[in-house]
Amino acid sequence: MKSEALRNIRTMRQVRTGPLGRMEQIKTANSLGKTSDEIESLKSLSDRRLSQALEKERRHFAAQEAGIDKSRRRILKAREKLAATINKNKALTKMRHELQQARWEAKDTTPSKREESNPEQNLREIELKY
Repeated sequence: MKSEALRNIRTMRQVRTGPLGRMEQIKTANSLGKTSDEIESLKSLSDRRLSQALEKERRHFAAQEAGIDKSRRRILKAREKLAATINKNKALTKMRHELQQARWEAKDTTPSKREESNPEQNLREIELKY
């Protein structure tokens, strides 16, 4: 006795993945009962809700892209700020190291303005009241 099962139905193992499998229309039990004319007419129907859904999806995708761009700009700004801080700290460290080397080698360092002036003039007079 011949099997009464539908022979044109594909199982999950027979479905191809990748671009070729996506392009090929898979035959299901529902599609086997339709004629080719019915299939073409169903494909050509345009639903008002479909266009609304597609437009909503486009807006959603555009909002996601805008969010990603904003996030990238924030990260770039934070990286630039961090790089400026690192460069400043490196320059300060280098200058401090050079000053320390000069001090240890007992070189003539330029005195500050405070040291050049008379130290007695810098003292504040404190008036004591009893």
